[in-house]
Amino acid sequence: MDWETVLNYVEQYGYLAVAVGTLADQSGLQSFVVAGGVLAGIRETFSLPGVALAGAAGSFVSDSILFAIGRWRANWLERIVKSDKGRMRLELLRDGMKRRALPLLVLGRFLPWIGRFVPAAAGLRKVPTLRVLLYSLLGSLFSAVLYALLGYYAAESVKWLEAYAVFVWVGALVLSFPAAGLLLKRFDKRVEMRLAVKRAAETIVPDVEAPAPLHNGQPGNAK
Repeated sequence: MDWETVLNYVEQYGYLAVAVGTLADQSGLQSFVVAGGVLAGIRETFSLPGVALAGAAGSFVSDSILFAIGRWRANWLERIVKSDKGRMRLELLRDGMKRRALPLLVLGRFLPWIGRFVPAAAGLRKVPTLRVLLYSLLGSLFSAVLYALLGYYAAESVKWLEAYAVFVWVGALVLSFPAAGLLLKRFDKRVEMRLAVKRAAETIVPDVEAPAPLHNGQPGNAK
């Protein structure tokens, strides 16, 4: 969805648009929260804390739904994630949950695409529900406040260029994606390594021992 459309939705429907838009896609750049922050900086009818809370609510509900899918409806993920690479990403996230549940659930939402799999991986790994909810709440609040502030201060700096709000969008992308892209690249490198090992194991054909030659009609030892 392009920036102008996001901005129009938030301006028309307010905090509800921020919450629902973030619920629909809470990984990577949370554009509806950024848009809410922009409007909080240039419209008196928008409150920065209100935008942050609406974004956090959408993000938290999204995490909770995906955690429930991973916990109780793992077969649904098989329908959603069909590619070998996608499933290996999910497997790697699931394995990482044992020791890194806190950073993954708090910071994983900043990763585009794979960020949505993190709560589901926590469900598959049977991470305790209360722990997941606490970590997801912390991550939701942290990301929502960060993106709301990003939009708010960007709007303050370009208020006189309100008609060119696309610059806010581009600036948010410039600030958000390089770090996430680096992490995603390193993550996918490990995914590719695992896939290579798996494919190599599947192509190994076990050696079949040749039958021993017969000596005078009786089996003998192969030399």
